[in-house]
Amino acid sequence: MPLPNKITIGRENWVRMMYCMKHLMKLHPEYYDMIKPFYDQMYDKYPYNELDPFNFEDNYKVRPRTSIERELDKLADLNSKEKDLPVGGDDGQEVFNSQLNQLVWDLGLSLPSWDDDHNERNNNNDKT
Repeated sequence: MPLPNKITIGRENWVRMMYCMKHLMKLHPEYYDMIKPFYDQMYDKYPYNELDPFNFEDNYKVRPRTSIERELDKLADLNSKEKDLPVGGDDGQEVFNSQLNQLVWDLGLSLPSWDDDHNERNNNNDKT
C-alpha cells in the first residue's frame, strides 16, 4: 500500500510523537544524531510547549508533572549515569563481591577460592 501524499494528524498526537522522540533521544543517546535533525525541523515548523507538553489550554499555566513523566525523567537520568560509568572499572561489581564474601563469611561458610589463597600463602611462607 503506497503512502498518501499528505498526512493529517491532530495536535495531541503531534505532541505525543514529539515528546516520545525527545525521550527516545535521552534514553538512547546512540540515536540522538539520527533523530535530532528531524526533531529540530518538526519543532521549527510546529513548536509546542516543552515544559508542559500536554496542556492544550489557551491560558497556559504550568501544571505538575504526571507520574509517567516523572518516571521517564528518572529513566533518562539513570541512563545518562550508566553511560558515564567507566567501561573497565565498575566499582559496583567490586562492592557486590565484597558484600557477597561478607555474607558467606557471616554464615560460617568458606569459598573454594579462599582455600586457594590460603594454600598460596602457606606455599610462599615455606619458600622463605
